[in-house]
Amino acid sequence: MSIHRFSHLWVAFFFTVAAHAQPYWQKGSRLASVGGSAFLTGTSSDFTNARFALQGGSCAFLTPTTAIGLEASIDLASMTQTYATTGRIHFLASGASDQDFSLLLDAHLGIAYHENQTVMGGSFSSSDMKVGVGAQCTWWVSQGTGIYLWPQLSKTNGGPSGLWEWQLMLPIGVQWNWQQKP
Repeated sequence: MSIHRFSHLWVAFFFTVAAHAQPYWQKGSRLASVGGSAFLTGTSSDFTNARFALQGGSCAFLTPTTAIGLEASIDLASMTQTYATTGRIHFLASGASDQDFSLLLDAHLGIAYHENQTVMGGSFSSSDMKVGVGAQCTWWVSQGTGIYLWPQLSKTNGGPSGLWEWQLMLPIGVQWNWQQKP
């Protein structure tokens, strides 16, 4: 006695398209950044999700080594929206753009508000906050261009459980710097 089975094999091609940019500009005692990302996800015949995020910020050096800054961001997806702001205190521990390496330490405090829609048409919202520290390590390729690694460790209640937990972010990017000539 034998049993024969016939199964259809369904193959779907999934794709994700992502783009991200977050350049930094520095001029004199001012540092500014603007960034954004966009994601498209889908199958070979249809889009299943789209997301767009935009962030910007600025800081000003009060002394040659100390700065304060403020950042804001918006994150829009098909069923969720997030609005966030972060305040930072920066301390230039070593180096500058005219050296090979610089280290910029920071302490930060942030808040975020989330709006969510359910498939059934309902909605709910939540808010969270974070507090933490970071260290922006920049390797200066030239006096005007650097590559940075910016680990940031935060204690946040923004996870799925809503409980306070640690979060590590590790942005990598390019920084441009120009100075006014006296």
